Amino acid sequence: MIGKTVSHYKILEKIGEGGMGIVYKAQDTKLDRIVALKFLPQYLASDLSEKERFFHEAKTASALNHPNITTIHEIDEYEGQVYIVMEYVEGTTLKQIVEGEPISLKKVLDLAIQIGEGLLSAHEKQIVHRDIKSDNLKVTPKGQAKIMDFGLAKLKGATKLTKAGSTLGTAAYMSPEQASGEEVDQRSDIFSFGVVLYEMLTSKLPFGGEHHSAIIYSILNEEPQPLARFNNKVTPEIERIISKALAKDKEERYQHVDDLLADLRRERKGLEYAKSSILTQTYEPPKPKKKILKVLIPASVLVFFALLFFILNPFKVEFTKEQTAQASQNSLAVMYFENIPDPEDKDHTGEMLTNLLITSLSQAVGLEVISRERLYDIQKEIGQTEAKNITPSLASQIALRAGVKTMLLGTILQKEPNLAVTSRLIEVKSGKILNSQRITGFSAAQIFSLVDSLAVLVRNDLEVTPTVVTEAKSVAEVTTSSPEAYRSFLEGVELLDKFYYAEAQAALKRAIELDSNFAMAYFVLSLGNGVDAEARRKFLQKAWQLRNKVTEKERLQIQAAYVSWIENNPLKATEILQELLRKYPHEQRVYDNLARFYANLNQYEKALQTYLAGLKNDSLDKLLWNSLAYGYAGLNRRKEALDAVDKYLKLAPGEPNPYDSKGEIYFIFGEIDSALYWYQKAVSLRSDFISLEKLGYHAILSQDYSTAEKYFQQMGSTSDKIQKTQSEYAFSLIPAHRGQIKQALKQMLDNLSSHKIRKFQNFVLFDYYTLTLQGYEVENYSSMLEYAKKLSIESKKDPTDKIYARDILAWAYLKNGNPKMAYQILNELKRDIGEKLPAWQANYDYTVGLLAYEEGKYESALQQFKKTLEPLLPNHAPQFHYAVSLLKTGHITEAISELKRVTWWSPISLDRINLTLLPLSEYWPIASVKAHYWLGVAYEQQGEKDKAIKEYEKFLEIWKEADPELQQKEIKDAKERLAKLKIKA
Repeated sequence: MIGKTVSHYKILEKIGEGGMGIVYKAQDTKLDRIVALKFLPQYLASDLSEKERFFHEAKTASALNHPNITTIHEIDEYEGQVYIVMEYVEGTTLKQIVEGEPISLKKVLDLAIQIGEGLLSAHEKQIVHRDIKSDNLKVTPKGQAKIMDFGLAKLKGATKLTKAGSTLGTAAYMSPEQASGEEVDQRSDIFSFGVVLYEMLTSKLPFGGEHHSAIIYSILNEEPQPLARFNNKVTPEIERIISKALAKDKEERYQHVDDLLADLRRERKGLEYAKSSILTQTYEPPKPKKKILKVLIPASVLVFFALLFFILNPFKVEFTKEQTAQASQNSLAVMYFENIPDPEDKDHTGEMLTNLLITSLSQAVGLEVISRERLYDIQKEIGQTEAKNITPSLASQIALRAGVKTMLLGTILQKEPNLAVTSRLIEVKSGKILNSQRITGFSAAQIFSLVDSLAVLVRNDLEVTPTVVTEAKSVAEVTTSSPEAYRSFLEGVELLDKFYYAEAQAALKRAIELDSNFAMAYFVLSLGNGVDAEARRKFLQKAWQLRNKVTEKERLQIQAAYVSWIENNPLKATEILQELLRKYPHEQRVYDNLARFYANLNQYEKALQTYLAGLKNDSLDKLLWNSLAYGYAGLNRRKEALDAVDKYLKLAPGEPNPYDSKGEIYFIFGEIDSALYWYQKAVSLRSDFISLEKLGYHAILSQDYSTAEKYFQQMGSTSDKIQKTQSEYAFSLIPAHRGQIKQALKQMLDNLSSHKIRKFQNFVLFDYYTLTLQGYEVENYSSMLEYAKKLSIESKKDPTDKIYARDILAWAYLKNGNPKMAYQILNELKRDIGEKLPAWQANYDYTVGLLAYEEGKYESALQQFKKTLEPLLPNHAPQFHYAVSLLKTGHITEAISELKRVTWWSPISLDRINLTLLPLSEYWPIASVKAHYWLGVAYEQQGEKDKAIKEYEKFLEIWKEADPELQQKEIKDAKERLAKLKIKA
């Protein structure tokens, strides 16, 4: 074709070829302009109806005149082949751009807005493109976006896609309705546009597969990976916009492009606003660096204390980005030390030096040293997360926002044969260099001595008086003398911050293997999940023994933990934390921890004020926002809970835990579908994350036992020994839920033998507890008592356990016909727990109610249960025996409400919402089934026969293959009641 003349178009060169034909560059000899000729497939000429349809559509499309749409000039035939003459557009396809360097967020939004404006113009004329993809979008050298191939569009409202027509759309960009061969409208273009947006931001397609059918399946059934997994600059709002554009149900999608455009423009304007709100100093943008390791300094590791419980009272705090703290009289921000020989800081020398220096300088009373954690939050706030090379202007912005008087900038000039370090102490407000230092002569192994020398010089420069620092120790004395141990410690701290328990535990254990006297490593191990309770207690006791090898603030943290856990004195621990905050008011984790103590004492107002103070210090504290979300949820304040968890998600979009937390918030409010969606999002970021357990539990309650097994198998594939063991326990819940108690019993006995061999004391206790419940359920009360005794004996091995299963033991004695022993044990329990902790008192009160329930004293039981539950968080786990007591005493409406919750509730992460200190907190696999029976009874009493029938049928369906022992109890009664109701019906 090259050189030929078609009509008055001289073919110059071939510029492309695809499924819909070949494109040539040509000279329009009449109008002396360059155009593009596209020759369509031969079948158009031979199929008269298809040809007629095409000419009709192309004629309509030729009326489009918009700067972001390629103009159609003419349609004709040449030697039996249909061709279309279009505007020639110089530039590259968006596909080629995406496959090159990553596109900035600004450019993505600029191009997206142009594409959207072109689509809007077409949709206003009732024209649907139905083949939007990055290959059909071109970008000119001046950055103008052009939508091509509108000549192949289909009029809105026309007949459904034919089999041939369905091939027009490239599979990976098809909307679900297009992929299913259904009628398409403008919303199909919106979905395809969403695919393009996802591709621009991630260089990946949201739906994929190795062949056409796999791609179609992915589009119809699978959710795309979160954008933040591939691009950490994506904001939650952009994630929301694209998620809405990619909604599988077209009714849930954007209904019109102008709505999508409005959101894109708002987000683009937000970028400009964020840029203008940054302080006016100019600076050279840093070259792309490896993502900075978000390290918390040792003084802030109390964050992991907060991981044990996320309990607080809700409050609302709002801050603007323009807020800047007032500079303290003698305050300092130590900026990240740039590592010139190793710009990526692969051996973490820069991180170590920075954190060690902060630790050393923090010992000076009267000198407020801002934590590295807080500085990183500010760095993230102003959009410089990736900048490891902190320029002076960027440092000034960070320091001004931190509200400090001075800042220290440092550089590592060389590492071999010795370290060479320079530092500059700068007055933040004026930018004046107060002093500069250069230190050499220390080897890499002597980094601790180097830090000591530099700290002395900085203190002198800041004119910290000698009497203030006389008690300051060398940094090795308050950390470790092993550089490798310190590296492992920092790694463990960072991993725990992301809730990666197994890897964090491995790193921290490596630290204490390298230095057996590393106090803070022991302390952090005592606080992290993924460690057996007995081992954690030993780690804490070791940290307590080594408490003189830490800074004062760290010593107070260890002391508070020791007094609370080992000495069982939460009130004294609270006083210690209050003292710590008086001395170190900017220790964020202490606010979190102190508020949790207040909440555990049911002092919710104090918890509120404490968290308020913490958020005022640092509104970017992601873990605090996480805790806040659960606090709101516990107090039944849905909107505030979701707002708080969304802030957490915005601060850590690339981590799985915010998604898991959001799932749990929805779960607490009974919004199960939403909860499952966010759990799955968490698992998509990390395939062995703790959300698997909750997904498995829901599958059990849905009677989807094969899916539950898959989730539990996935749980067991992790390297985390605790989670692997938890998966073994989870498998035994499946037969328990089905009423096959004997099979569950066998699995639990196998687990018990394995756990004893592996010395997993926590799980040994849990096994005995579950075996006790199973004995109760099949009315084998002698077996119930046997296991309750063993549970109590094993629990007593932990000297911190003041209850040691005496609640369960008293219950078992009563069921064995020995009420005298039951109440004797209960009286001993009351004497021993005293009034130290409300949770212990709740345990006692509930057990009293449980015994009254078993004796048929339902009114007395109800009053005890109410006494137990009244001071607790309103949105706590439902209680089966409380619900039945309500029903037995005529409170039918309240009983139905509680029983409904029992049918879908399964354990979540929070002890205080789960009420794990109550004797029957893990009864849910059986209680969730029996609740259907009791709902049937309740509805029958209310005269709602249809609802009663439905609940009885549900109950009998789940337990259709239950053990014979259970057939004599509720099952027999349910069958009789159901038969009578059906006869009446």
